[in-house]
Amino acid sequence: MLLRGSLLAALAACGGSSGAAVDGPPASPDAAADALAPDASTGPVRLADVVVAAPGGGDPSKAVDGVQGGGSDVGGADVYSLGYTPDVNDSITLAWSHGALANGSGDDFAVFENAFDEAGGGVFMDLIVVEVSRDGTTWRALDHAYTSPNENVYTADPSYWSGFAGRTPVLLNAQTNPVDPFDRAAAGGDGFDLDHVSGSDAEAVAIRADGVRFIRLVSAPARVNPDTGALYVRDSLSNGADIDGVFGRYVVTP
Repeated sequence: MLLRGSLLAALAACGGSSGAAVDGPPASPDAAADALAPDASTGPVRLADVVVAAPGGGDPSKAVDGVQGGGSDVGGADVYSLGYTPDVNDSITLAWSHGALANGSGDDFAVFENAFDEAGGGVFMDLIVVEVSRDGTTWRALDHAYTSPNENVYTADPSYWSGFAGRTPVLLNAQTNPVDPFDRAAAGGDGFDLDHVSGSDAEAVAIRADGVRFIRLVSAPARVNPDTGALYVRDSLSNGADIDGVFGRYVVTP
C-alpha cells in the first residue's frame, strides 16, 4: 500500500502543496468525490486535489476545484489552460492529498478536458499525453498513438487519437450533473488503465503492480510523434488543452 506520509514527503520534494494548488487554498471536493468505487475494498473515487506543478500562467486551482463540464456542445470555462512550449507552459502535475492511486479493475483514473462536438461533425480537441509517476521524478506515459493515414495532417476524428486525453466532451458537472465519473456515457471524459503504461522495464512493471502518486498532463503538440519525428499535429484553431479535473478510481490511504 502507498502510504500518505510517503506521498506528502514526495510532494514536498517536488515543490508541491498538500492543499488544492500551489500557493492556493484547499480545494472543495467535487460532489461526486466521495462516491465509492465498484471495488470499495480497494479505495474510494477521489478528485485529484493537489497541484504539484503548473509552470504556465493562469489559475491552476481550477484543475482541482471540481469538474464543471459544459456538455457535449461547448467546453467548460472553469479550467486551467496549457500551452505548447516545453517545460514552460505545456503541463500540469496533479496528486491526491487523500493518498495514492492503485491499479484496480478497469479504468483507474479519468481525465476531463473540454472537448466539444463540432456542428459540422467531428470533435474539437486539444489533445493530451498522459504520464504517471510513483515518485514525481521518473515518468512513464500511457500508451497512445495517432493512427490517421496521414499523420502529418490533423484530423478531428477521436478514433484516430487512441490513448490521448481530451478526446471526449465533458458531461460531468459538480453542480448540475454530479454523476459517477467512471460512467463514460453519463460523465464523458477519457478513462485510463495503469495496465496500459508504456514499456516493460522495471519502472513500468512497478507502476502496474504498486500504482502511482502523480499524474502529469502534457499538451500533445509539445511532444514528438515517434512515427513522424515531428511534433504531434493539432487543429489550426487550437490554443492549448484546458484541464477541468482528474478523478482516481482506486485511491488508497494508510
